Amino acid sequence: MKACSRAYLAAGAMLLVSASFGISPVASAHDKVSTVMEVGGTKLAVSPQELRALSALGNLARGTQSARQDRALADARRVANSRDARFALALYELEIGNRRGDDAMRAAALDMLIASPLTRPERLAGHLAVRGQIAYRAGDFDTAAALWGRLAELTPNDPDALANLAQVRLAQKDTAGGMDLLARAIAARTALGQSVPEDWYRQRLSIAQQGHLVEPGVDAARALVAACPTPENWRIALVVYRQLVAAEGALEVDLFRLTRHVGVLRQAAEYQRMAQLLKEAGEPREAKAVLAEGKQRELLDSTTSPTREIIAEVERAIGRPGIVRPEPPSAAGAAVRLGFTRLNAGQRSEAEAAFRVAADDQAGGPYADLGFFWLTWLGR
Repeated sequence: MKACSRAYLAAGAMLLVSASFGISPVASAHDKVSTVMEVGGTKLAVSPQELRALSALGNLARGTQSARQDRALADARRVANSRDARFALALYELEIGNRRGDDAMRAAALDMLIASPLTRPERLAGHLAVRGQIAYRAGDFDTAAALWGRLAELTPNDPDALANLAQVRLAQKDTAGGMDLLARAIAARTALGQSVPEDWYRQRLSIAQQGHLVEPGVDAARALVAACPTPENWRIALVVYRQLVAAEGALEVDLFRLTRHVGVLRQAAEYQRMAQLLKEAGEPREAKAVLAEGKQRELLDSTTSPTREIIAEVERAIGRPGIVRPEPPSAAGAAVRLGFTRLNAGQRSEAEAAFRVAADDQAGGPYADLGFFWLTWLGR
């Protein structure tokens, strides 16, 4: 069973990258036209005038004297004309913007750093991540998509980059794109041996439900309970699955049986419908047991409609022998029914073998899914 994490790294929750660079200006004694300053290991050629302004700004960058910082910023912006000086200025602006929480300053600085050939490759990914976050928070999804798309190209196996890009695609109403990216993010985390945030699985299923994407939704439902088999996730997965496959007839009966056995049948209407379906399928005694459970859980009141009428119908059906039970619609369906019967008889290993037959049936359709769900529940 894969481990799940409750933490969710969405586009608006990516960690910020601190701009602490350890800047130490070093002047060249032999050149009066060009002066060298070293910024975080990068040597930059600036004029003496640029060096003076940038040095003054650097001395204030990590402080809290906003007024003095603003004056130093204005002086540095006025004289920073060379490529190298503008790069150093952007680093200082990012430092100050981070400390102030000023997204406008940070965005402008990051745009400069992302475009600059002086930015080291190992720092580019962090700049793209944070700049994309700022754009996403501002509702500028096109910019966020461009930035995080570039980040995903640079780090194709980074699950967090893929998950954040998925949020942008969803914000842009690209449901299929968002679903694909979330699936890739989950696969990337799994490949790295890292726990996958539970919300990634849930969101993927929710997207499929909203867009009525049947095949992706079935995959998402199966993945959710396999990775994070909590009662709430079983409830979500089975309810959404029933909606997506439009279960009816024998399939709906068997899906209700699974839902009840897992312990996530929770609504009066579900107990009522399951009892009615069982009665119509020639299983009135099982229907009676379902109604009794609903009453025991105080979800059903036998004195009110429609429960009162359903109870009467079930009792009449029990008194009429000779009702033929319908056959399940497929070999996989028969295997699921057999597994359910064996499980009720206390024959767990035989039940698992029958469910595995259904789960492995490539032509089994929804009953192959039911086989998978049963095996997942039994193997929890």
